Parts: sequence; C-alpha cells; structure tokens
Amino acid sequence: MSDLDVFEDALFTVFGHHQPARGDPGSVGSYSNHKLPTWCEENGEKQIHYRIADLSSTNTKLFAHHQWDAGVYLADIVCEPCEWADVRGRQVVELGAGTGLPSLAATAVGAKRTIVTDYPDPDLLANLRQNVAKLKSRAPYALALDVEGVAWGQDIDS
Repeated sequence: MSDLDVFEDALFTVFGHHQPARGDPGSVGSYSNHKLPTWCEENGEKQIHYRIADLSSTNTKLFAHHQWDAGVYLADIVCEPCEWADVRGRQVVELGAGTGLPSLAATAVGAKRTIVTDYPDPDLLANLRQNVAKLKSRAPYALALDVEGVAWGQDIDS
C-alpha cells in the first residue's frame, strides 16, 4: 500500500466520506444479483464481470476509470424489474456508459437489443467492447448488444 493510499483511506475514515465509485483503472470488477440468469452463474453466484478502463492519456477529462455507484444502482434497477424499469423484450440505450454495467445487466435479464455508448475514445470503446465480448461468450444464445462511440453535439449522420 502506497503512502497516497494510506492518506486517502485516512481521509475517508476521519471524515466519513463515501467514495461514489469503486475499483481502480485497469482492474476487473464483478456485479452480483440473484435475478441474473443461470448462465451468469459462476462458483455458485450469479455475476457479471467487467473491466474498468485505464486512465486515458489523450482524454484526461473522461471519468470512465472507476465503476460509479450510479451504474451499480441502474444495474440493480434493471435486474429487479418494476413497471417503469422493465427492460425485458425492450430496446435499451445507455449513454456515457463507462464500464457498461447497466447495459450488460439489461442484456442478461432479457433486453431485446442494447446499444452501449460512451465518448468515442479508442481505448474506452475497446474496453467496452471487451466487456461486451466477455458477456456474449458466456451466453448460451446470441445477444443483441453493441458498442457505439457518441460525442455530445455530434451529427449522427456524419
């Protein structure tokens, strides 16, 4: 553990601050939910694995280098369907996806087609494609799950 890690941990302990993100750049995380399908089961637990993107040397203002709590909460919502968030049999688009966890979860629980998007940074999109490929490799049938780069304000026809 580095001195910086000790300092950061101490700040959270002293001030009771909740870090709204988890994981480190380049690390692999996992999301568990009992509502995921049986083909997501591994070692007795239903889970989805995802890789967190490395820090971008060209786009330092991107925040895809952590798994943000909002993405975990969205994954929880799509796995626990309610009237306003039942994605089964529907088309889903995730904007600013980071790891793509909500899209991976939506696809696993039965979304008809999912498009996962983020800023068109080559490294970020490659990481998203890796996460999508990992989920597709575990599924017993073809998944309609694709990655697209989207820059806000960009004409989609150009």
